[in-house]
Amino acid sequence: MPGTLALGTPAKLNGATPLTAPAGLTFSIQPKQAGGPLSVIFQAVGTVTTLTASLQVALDGVTFFDLIAAANFISNTVPAIKIDNLVPGALYKVNASVLTGSQDIWACAS
Repeated sequence: MPGTLALGTPAKLNGATPLTAPAGLTFSIQPKQAGGPLSVIFQAVGTVTTLTASLQVALDGVTFFDLIAAANFISNTVPAIKIDNLVPGALYKVNASVLTGSQDIWACAS
């Protein structure tokens, strides 16, 4: 079951256990009361030896496509990034396709 990012509250997308292998972390974003797009900060925390990840979206809730390609998202060389204009209600996934080390993936929406 995907989680929902509450506005202004940092959340660990991978739950209680740090990631040690490739994973897909699925979530949605709580809408603003006034409506409109959102910004989200993503951060990889821990021993980030190797990380290649993309941000994907599935408007049908099933079929994911890259919204932000791995070359432009969080990595071992860029462990934090702010993404603007995300739409609440869509289903998103951080697709960590290459991963070594032990890390948590955090996100905070505003």
